[in-house]
Amino acid sequence: LHSDHYSQEPGHADAFMDVPRLSTLQALLMLLKARESAPKRGYYFRSWMTVLQSIAMARDLGLHEHYDDHKYGRPCGSDPQECMLRTRIWQVMFVVELMVGSPQGRTDLSIDPDTVDLTMPRSMPGDEAEYQTTRNFTVFASCIAQSRKLSDVYSRIKKRGNDWGNAPELAKLNQPFDEWIGELSPDMQVSFPPDGTLPWLPSHFIGNLHTHHYLGIIILHRPQLARLQPNDVEGKWKHHMLICYNNAKLLCRLQESIYNNFGLIGFLSMQRGINYAIYCILTCTVIHLVALTSPDPALNKDAREYFTRHMRLL
Repeated sequence: LHSDHYSQEPGHADAFMDVPRLSTLQALLMLLKARESAPKRGYYFRSWMTVLQSIAMARDLGLHEHYDDHKYGRPCGSDPQECMLRTRIWQVMFVVELMVGSPQGRTDLSIDPDTVDLTMPRSMPGDEAEYQTTRNFTVFASCIAQSRKLSDVYSRIKKRGNDWGNAPELAKLNQPFDEWIGELSPDMQVSFPPDGTLPWLPSHFIGNLHTHHYLGIIILHRPQLARLQPNDVEGKWKHHMLICYNNAKLLCRLQESIYNNFGLIGFLSMQRGINYAIYCILTCTVIHLVALTSPDPALNKDAREYFTRHMRLL
């Protein structure tokens, strides 16, 4: 479905958007994904407008109440396939609202995380592929839910002035990030060889899932790092710097493995596409540079190597 097609014939665009439909929501999300591969002027604002339009339509369809129906034992009125579709579309709405809005500095995110069903789906006999897709995206949405908590905290504490980076609310998020990755099923875990070689990835989805997680940890600690001095006597700066630096190195190995095994399609397939992969790399190269200029051997020992590797990937 291409929007230009409907604009050329009178009435077709109106017929496409006259009433809310699940198929229309799917088309809007496909267009949002398609724009990632060929961004044009105004791409970010147009993407945000598409997200707002999609959320409004999803609410008209009652997707924000679908999970409550199940929680409180009310029938949702859908057959199993449509029920699953409603759940997944609302998960996608939740994900793209954060991933499109947050990088633009928007704090008016409207989807309540409590309305998003993040419970693991039950196996569906005879449709293993659909079950795996549903399970995978539920796990991915739960990963994004950690970043949503971080975004909500940021929006509250940034108004406090220059010391917001030391807010205890940020420190409380460390444990949920650690718990999330520890609770992943064995088939979704990534094992990093101790010799520094690249991890084995069964799919680019698994690589991209962990990419989001490790970048989230860096973003969590970055404000605290920025508001501390490298020579502080309590060693707080080094503590946060080591966390960021270790995760930047893990990200480098992850992204190299994605590229080596799946090529650029591995990056294009992730939510928000190649731009997100580039943002990850640029975020990490800054950390590698800080480590490279540090006199501390715990930081500068292999910083040049990882900076070179990440720049080569870029």
